[in-house]
Amino acid sequence: MFLGGDNAEVDWVVGYGPPPEKFQAKLEKILKGDETFKALSEAKAKNPKDAAATFKLARKWADRYNDAKTLPLYKEVVQLDPQGKSGTYTNEYTKVTVSYTEYAEFAIAATNLSGAKIDVTPMRDFMAKYPKTKLLKDAYGRMSYYYGLQAPKDEAAKFFEEYTGKFPEDAAVLISWLARIVRDKEPLDKGVELAEKIQTLARSTPSSTYQGIADLYLLKGDKEKAEDAFGKNFMENRVAGLAYDLISYANFWLGKGENKDSALAMAETALKLEPDNSYIIQQTAGAYLKMNKEDKALALFGPAYMQKNINDASTLNGYAWFWAGQGKNLNSALAAAKKAVELKPKQYNIWDTLGAVYAKMKNTAEAIKAMEKAIELAPDNVKEAYKKNLDKIKADAAKK
Repeated sequence: MFLGGDNAEVDWVVGYGPPPEKFQAKLEKILKGDETFKALSEAKAKNPKDAAATFKLARKWADRYNDAKTLPLYKEVVQLDPQGKSGTYTNEYTKVTVSYTEYAEFAIAATNLSGAKIDVTPMRDFMAKYPKTKLLKDAYGRMSYYYGLQAPKDEAAKFFEEYTGKFPEDAAVLISWLARIVRDKEPLDKGVELAEKIQTLARSTPSSTYQGIADLYLLKGDKEKAEDAFGKNFMENRVAGLAYDLISYANFWLGKGENKDSALAMAETALKLEPDNSYIIQQTAGAYLKMNKEDKALALFGPAYMQKNINDASTLNGYAWFWAGQGKNLNSALAAAKKAVELKPKQYNIWDTLGAVYAKMKNTAEAIKAMEKAIELAPDNVKEAYKKNLDKIKADAAKK
């Protein structure tokens, strides 16, 4: 967060992505006042019909997941520039470029694909309006959440036939249908067909492919793109990806009660690859607990770990939530949750964690207080779930 001399927000950057040089370039751009939140707000105030400034302000708020600020701005863009002539937007990660207006319409439609009541019609309308949109895969991907988890089986099958028909060589697309089949436990023959295709696709892109891409860019004299294709960050991501795969393997087989020795060995290998990764640490501790090695879990992810991260509210919250779920190490979990609340008193999910810890400790009065505070602070789309948690705590207490 960048603040001015008057403590007003100048700009912000949400999250970090390597390499550090590119991240630094972002920060230097902000220091120059180049398209900052402040500069865009001033441009918008000076000319309310500036569609480009309006769109860029919307993107600023979208980075902070603030729909209340973002949506009205996107709607303004569509009204100000219905023909999409004011400029183009390129997604930093997918590299897809579309007009400001087209992206605004897509983003508006996408807001209907999350929350308690999902409606796919706006996204279908967007796809009908822009049949050749470069956002087509993203549009299908956004809808796949609904069809993968909530839609009736016949609707889901029809959607995934359509989705995979559009992108038959994309393993991630095929995997999304396979996940639905596993969820429904049918049609298994189709699942086998998908699984075989996915395995073939995964084998078809070995590291030598990326090496060839890097060679190409080096021949063109573009070392930066060669590094992007097959450089340090590429391999670090591969190592991290392998660590996550190993943890997934461990969790899968320990959850089945099979291949337990191999599962634990793979969790420990993941830890060696990513020794400072909080998720890997936590999951390995969980693997130790499933193998009845509580001493090892506590040595890895116990009070010493908490003290090492005593000023990191997010890490403390994750620590407390983990142990509340295990029903163990609760005094340490309580200390972590209290400290997290002290550090971030307006963070609703931390109050929820504190309530969960108190509930596990059978301290109903304090659990209720914490959950009521979580509900007070939570956004509307979360309140209902928290109210159910509170009702459960009260119901469990009434049974005593």
